[in-house]
Amino acid sequence: MSLKDKGYLFVYGTLREDTKHPMHRVLTRYAIYVGKGTFQGRLYNLGRYPGAVPSKNKSDRVSGEVYQLRQAGRVFELLDDYEGKLFKRERAIVHLPAGNKLTSWTYLYRGPVKESGRIRNGDYLDFLANR
Repeated sequence: MSLKDKGYLFVYGTLREDTKHPMHRVLTRYAIYVGKGTFQGRLYNLGRYPGAVPSKNKSDRVSGEVYQLRQAGRVFELLDDYEGKLFKRERAIVHLPAGNKLTSWTYLYRGPVKESGRIRNGDYLDFLANR
């Protein structure tokens, strides 16, 4: 299977499997887990959830999971509503551990961020485990 031109979604926060959030069921039902990945961005703690923003600094990485969408229309219908107006679905280049890259959808935060809320290692699961 080629990774090119498939419908992918990169998730980095409450939609990751290990958060056990009920909305992860959308991915369980309508997507196939591809693996772990990162994208060039910065991650911030926004309280009950994180928000990622793009970064020009190549060392800034957000960790997450990649899913291949079986029913992209249904997934986006549900997740666009869940993410709300503070997040915008955009395309991002995601790096996979084997060195492959793919273009994936992800939800980026559109609100203001405070540097004091930055999750420096870019991994929300690690942040939850260590707070």
